Amino acid sequence: MGRGLFLSKNDYLGINFHFLKLQSTLFTILFLSYFLTFAQDKKTSEAQKLQQVQEWVDTAWEYTLENNDSSLVFSNKALHFSEKNNLYLGQVLSKESMGLYHEIVTGDIEKASKLYFEAIDLCETHDLDYIASIFHSLGIMFHTTDNYENAQQYYTLSLEKAREQQDSLLIKKCLINLGSVNSSLNQYDKAEAYMKESLEIPLRKEMDYATYGNLGYLYVKEERFDEAISVLLKATKETEDNPGADLNLYFLLHAKTMAKDSSNMKLPLQRAKNAAASGNYGLRDQSLLLRNIADYLAFIGKYEEALSYRDQYIQVFEEIKEKQRDQIVLETEAKYETEKKDAQLQLLALENEKAEQQQKLYLYLAIAGICMAALIGFFFYKNQKKNQLLAKQKQLLEVAVDEKNVLLKETHHRVKNSFQIVSSLLYLQSENLQDSDAQKALQEAQNRVRSMVLIHQKLYSKEQLIGIDTEEYLTDLVKDILESHQDASQQIHSEIHIDPLVLDIETITPLGLIVNELVTNVLKHAFTTSENNMQLDLKLQKKETILVLEVQDNGKGMPSEIKESSFGIQLIKSLAKKLKGQLTYSKNRPQGTIARLEIHRYNEL
Repeated sequence: MGRGLFLSKNDYLGINFHFLKLQSTLFTILFLSYFLTFAQDKKTSEAQKLQQVQEWVDTAWEYTLENNDSSLVFSNKALHFSEKNNLYLGQVLSKESMGLYHEIVTGDIEKASKLYFEAIDLCETHDLDYIASIFHSLGIMFHTTDNYENAQQYYTLSLEKAREQQDSLLIKKCLINLGSVNSSLNQYDKAEAYMKESLEIPLRKEMDYATYGNLGYLYVKEERFDEAISVLLKATKETEDNPGADLNLYFLLHAKTMAKDSSNMKLPLQRAKNAAASGNYGLRDQSLLLRNIADYLAFIGKYEEALSYRDQYIQVFEEIKEKQRDQIVLETEAKYETEKKDAQLQLLALENEKAEQQQKLYLYLAIAGICMAALIGFFFYKNQKKNQLLAKQKQLLEVAVDEKNVLLKETHHRVKNSFQIVSSLLYLQSENLQDSDAQKALQEAQNRVRSMVLIHQKLYSKEQLIGIDTEEYLTDLVKDILESHQDASQQIHSEIHIDPLVLDIETITPLGLIVNELVTNVLKHAFTTSENNMQLDLKLQKKETILVLEVQDNGKGMPSEIKESSFGIQLIKSLAKKLKGQLTYSKNRPQGTIARLEIHRYNEL
């Protein structure tokens, strides 16, 4: 963890927030209460229409859970039907449904927020009780993006409305989530009070097990280990109404590890291993299981098995990172600074507490004499043994990581050498050829190989073993290409503008080959030997969620028809497809060509 390889999370949210979404029974109750003041015949007609809206919204929710954009089809159908029939509650439900899709599936938090606030405006304009549920949905959205202050604000608003409406189920949901978010904000007393209050509501008892898990984790953070283990045994109890019993085992493993207690853990540990291997859980839950299994195994001295589970955890974490659609960098940074300050305050408090305990200890030593001194000596000896064990464990882990880094570095070095040999062979072959076209083809192949040589050379020569500084790499690559075409490059002026990015090898390799092909095409086809003021510009910029690569020149311009069958063009298209890229050509002003590639699939480190 100290090496920055593992997921850092302020809290385990031991409850699936969207599992707490409104169910069909609640919709029916809301519909009945909403139309009590209308005439019976009109109430029946509108209730039937709302029931139709409910069915469409329920179908949309099922598609949302499957990451299927058909969800928007049913949500829009429900919205148009509601607008046509002046069903304000139906419009609210439809907008909430669309907001959920954009929040969960596309990760477009801005669009989801806009839809939620439009739903709130409808509720306020028409005095709809359903505003409490919308507030709760907004709280969940902010909670899952780690914006705890806003989450706390909207959960509180939802709770106030739910209490006014005497909606016990929504009250329980709000209390559970307020407990979790206050725990994340290190407001432990508030968090404990909310969780305990939720347990007193005799509804949906299956939700209580997740609350036990959160409560146990809260106690661990307060070092109340006995209480933590007691409630976590409830959270992990295998019963018919506790479907998340095995998932809650990562709380128990964490508590046992922090408490340095390995008693009665043989069966829970095996259950956790089986759960991690079952494939029945999402990536985030699986990563938490794997990480806590690894930590517990290291604690009990099974270091090789611990390293195995740590490697599995890293693989799952990398998969999570690839699927993340939206990273709120400013919020994460602010959260880190807050945690850092809190940690400093906690450290100061611990030091003060330690000083007070030391004064008491001196008093006890004076009273107890030799017996107390012997007891202190015993504890000192025990503490030394523990420190030696921890130091040994740390040394073993560091040696294992260092060995892997050395092997990875050696691998990059050998790959680079292999590519150098291939490049040299191509050069020797081209020197022995008389056919100029064949020589050019081999030179182009040599340039492509050199673009990959440059990647592995930078990987083994820097501390960063899995990523490439894009600005440095592309600058060196273009310089190398220009130098290899001396006749063309002597009078060409080049400008390179690259955003500071670190990309992984799976992204930078095809990107380097594409740049090689585009720059080589400019040198071969854009200029005549008699031209002056020849200009070549290269840009790579990050725009929102995509990378934009542009290669432009002021040459004679592109032909009316591009030779699609050429190897270079086919190679560019193949590599662009791997990056989910879209390549276009356009005329430069006043003359020349602009090649633009929009890259949608890339891994930034």
